[in-house]
Amino acid sequence: MPDRIELRRGVYHDSVVLMRATSQLRRIAGIEECLVAMATPLNRSLLDDLGFDAGEVAGASTSDLVVALRAPGDEAIDAALGQLDEVLAASRRGDEAAGAMRAHATLAEAVLSSDADIAVISTPGAYAVPEAVDALLAGASVMLFSDGITIDEERRLKAIAESRDRLVMGPDCGTARIGGIGLGFCNALEPGNVGIVAASGTGAQHLACLLDARGVGVGHIIGVGGRDMSDDIGGVSTLRALRVLEADPGTTHIVVVSKQPGPQTAAKLESLTGGMHTPVTFGLLGPGRPHLTQVARDVAAARGTVFEGPRAELAGRTARGGQLVGLFSGGTLATEAATLVGAGIGEVAGLSAFDTPTPAAVAAFDRHVILDLGDDAMTAGRPHPMIDPTLRREMIEALAHRPAARVLFIDIVLGYGANDDPVGAIAASLGAFLGSHENTRVVASFVGTPRDPQGYEAGWRALVDIGCDVYESNADAAAAVSSIIDG
Repeated sequence: MPDRIELRRGVYHDSVVLMRATSQLRRIAGIEECLVAMATPLNRSLLDDLGFDAGEVAGASTSDLVVALRAPGDEAIDAALGQLDEVLAASRRGDEAAGAMRAHATLAEAVLSSDADIAVISTPGAYAVPEAVDALLAGASVMLFSDGITIDEERRLKAIAESRDRLVMGPDCGTARIGGIGLGFCNALEPGNVGIVAASGTGAQHLACLLDARGVGVGHIIGVGGRDMSDDIGGVSTLRALRVLEADPGTTHIVVVSKQPGPQTAAKLESLTGGMHTPVTFGLLGPGRPHLTQVARDVAAARGTVFEGPRAELAGRTARGGQLVGLFSGGTLATEAATLVGAGIGEVAGLSAFDTPTPAAVAAFDRHVILDLGDDAMTAGRPHPMIDPTLRREMIEALAHRPAARVLFIDIVLGYGANDDPVGAIAASLGAFLGSHENTRVVASFVGTPRDPQGYEAGWRALVDIGCDVYESNADAAAAVSSIIDG
């Protein structure tokens, strides 16, 4: 099986663009493996992990682009390279249309020479911190998509931001919406006067979509990072975000979505919000606490809006009992599902139950399990599963090849930044899973709006036609799973 490696010197593309390109190339018939990435040390080592000869790019710099392809013959590789050129050219044309083609030597220079007041950083963690410092010192707030950043580094970045009256969203901030513009993973929402401060990306998306479907518009979503509400960080970004939204005349209601804060941080939040004129609803998630759907109900009720029952549609399969296997792309959705299902059926394992959660290992596992495939441990060297569903598809296929009585629980998250067809990417594997054993069910939690680019109704209908039970509410889906497992 031939391998081909190309090194394109001095060609830079954003990591999100390259992740999406890798995902598209993997879907080309005949392509067995591929990597399209900047030639950082991490990505060069990933070549070896994928079975390529990293020695071919030993002299590359981080400004060079690596393209590695494996296929049975040259025809598939040539087709993939042609499609890659089209994808990169389209990205370049988009940059030109946005007037973004002027090159700058540093991020700080780019901030200082433009009207930009937010820098979005998605480099590997080792490179992200100095870039974030430069952006803050140049006067911009930062959305830090990157993970792999230590608590000390996060504390330092947020101290610098505070000293300059700026905001750090993140690290590991996947979702934001500022002034109606989505950053990272974000749905197409109707404008409105609700502001969301969220330690969770998919949690914020799910909440915003539930509200949107009931006519409650969301103006801003400010992500703060999963550790911000801990006492190690002290809620620095959360407190800053609350002040920003309090000062915004267009925000008339604020929602805070997070795990339970540390006691010292909780006291700071209570002190600040107690003196605010803008109403604040807290969605502090965890065992015994309101789930995201209940938080949405509470927000709607506070605004005098009727919260009609979340949509659900069952495909008609009647299998009961069996093993639960949850394969989630959204971390908060996975955590909420595990909490709610675990309360009904008992212990549910997670990533810690595996040395390496390969598709074969997941298929061989014989206990109830829910996995967050977007966890930092699962995304090192690979695109986030909301961008590239390959790993989840391979796990579903492995389950189909090892038939057993099972309930498969998944999430589908639409929106900008996500895969352009998340249902189609796993449709065949879902069908194979349902056909592998008479006692199988698939339950899907579906997050999106009718305006999302993937097509909300088409995606929903495709899942039902495959044979899946589909729920608008992740909490309702989890309750259904508990009922099915209980028999």
